[in-house]
Amino acid sequence: MTVQSPNMFGPSGSSKFQQEFGSPTVAVTGAAGFIGSHLAERLLQLGCSVIGIDDFDPWYDLSQKRNNLLDVVGNPNFELVDRALDHETACAAFSRSSVVFHLAGRPGVQDSWGQGFVDSSRRNIELTQQVFETSVECDVSRVVYASSSSVYGSGATSLEIVPEPEPISPYGVSKLVGEQLAHVYRHQGLEITNLRYFTVYGPRQRPDMAMHRMFESTKPDGPVFVRRGDGLQRREFTYVSDVVSATVAAGFVAAAADETFDVGGGSSVSLQEVMSLVEELAGAPMRTENTSAPAGDPAVTVARTNKTSDLLGWMPEVDLVNGLSQQCEWHRQRVSSESSMLIAD
Repeated sequence: MTVQSPNMFGPSGSSKFQQEFGSPTVAVTGAAGFIGSHLAERLLQLGCSVIGIDDFDPWYDLSQKRNNLLDVVGNPNFELVDRALDHETACAAFSRSSVVFHLAGRPGVQDSWGQGFVDSSRRNIELTQQVFETSVECDVSRVVYASSSSVYGSGATSLEIVPEPEPISPYGVSKLVGEQLAHVYRHQGLEITNLRYFTVYGPRQRPDMAMHRMFESTKPDGPVFVRRGDGLQRREFTYVSDVVSATVAAGFVAAAADETFDVGGGSSVSLQEVMSLVEELAGAPMRTENTSAPAGDPAVTVARTNKTSDLLGWMPEVDLVNGLSQQCEWHRQRVSSESSMLIAD
């Protein structure tokens, strides 16, 4: 079996990518989101034509979502579909696409409890079923489904243990149901690849995510960072460009068909260690408060990426220090941009 070079799917891999795959048209759902916007950029860099679909749901600041797309909206090979992903919208996009990257959904463990599960179900289960159904109808070659390490619950704690999915939050349940739907639709002849992302960080990270809140708390007038738990919980943090490389590979490598892969950054680090590193990079202390660990929060997450490496030829390239440095710079640029706007006003 020949595994393509991971550089083929990196920012400078356009020549090799086009020699192997040409210039396909693909669809990205959730294209204005944190990961989706980076994915759209990469696909354009590689020579793809990209149909980006996003309903700009006001779950968080719409200005950030629109800013996420500033580098792609003027590209002649990028088409933005700014509306809900109903059947008509999906058909119009998928009928022209060889690969669908399905990243749209409702993220977040804590917001999935109580009435929040109604929205999680609608956006993570019902919408995913619709994406798969329409992909079959439109003869899409492959769908890449963005799942989550949350499907493991407390099970992904060691490389020596092969965990079975056992979610401990409604969000984890909703993502696992998406994977089970993928299994069902494979019987309809649709190739689907599941990617279990482990704690993604980097520029454009959503405002609700930990590292975003950490950096914001170092600003003189920034919000307080609420540390949930004792800070000893460990996560496998994964830089967004590495996640994008794995996602593109999952869309095009033949061996990825109908497989499920962990996508992790290579090491498990405590929340307290990350907080110290953020303060060092920002050159300022965080403003913090402590509260108890929330329900559905695992103590440790560890990705098993042997299969990801073997079949996709993928390995994470950006370590935590370099990745956080780039996220820190993004936060600084946001401050400069906001200051310029205030002066202009």
